[in-house]
Amino acid sequence: MPTTLRQVLQAFEEARAPRTLSQLARELDLPPGMLEGMIDHWVRKGRLRETGSGPACTTCGRSAGCPFIAKMPRSFELVTGDEDAPPPLCGCCG
Repeated sequence: MPTTLRQVLQAFEEARAPRTLSQLARELDLPPGMLEGMIDHWVRKGRLRETGSGPACTTCGRSAGCPFIAKMPRSFELVTGDEDAPPPLCGCCG
């Protein structure tokens, strides 16, 4: 039986899209604070990465601290070996 730390990584390996902390906490029935520490472990090891923080405001050019941009939850994804490959042109191709 895999450890909880390994279960966290497996959840990202099986995911088709980035996962948020709250999504994964519900799925694995773990407290968000504990899960955040486990995700940080895998980020430090280079197995996971935080995805972009969202669009920048067209008025002020910032995403952080802008009152016109909704704060999105942090999300993470698995780091794979194909980062050098160009992204697909549309969602149907990749």
